[in-house]
Amino acid sequence: MTIVGTPKKAKQYVVGNPLIAIQMTQHDIRAALYAPLRVLVYKAADQSVYVEYDLPSSLFGQFGNAEVTKVAKSLDLKLVNLIAKVDKFNLSQSTKQAG
Repeated sequence: MTIVGTPKKAKQYVVGNPLIAIQMTQHDIRAALYAPLRVLVYKAADQSVYVEYDLPSSLFGQFGNAEVTKVAKSLDLKLVNLIAKVDKFNLSQSTKQAG
């Protein structure tokens, strides 16, 4: 990805489940602004890899709808757990390759 300057290694992912989006949009159509979610994975100058995302509860919580916020908080946990699993998998793969 190059916008200006030196090319960067980065990928943006769009992640979501239409059934979960329906759970939120049936309570507040504005939830469609942020469903599906976006996640950015990039390599920094020091070669570290980072995952950037907005917590769903912060995006959807702005609507002040308790039902939407409840679903969004469950998405927070799912997203954090998914990233932790990928990180753990990558760590175990690195260990296998080094050993």
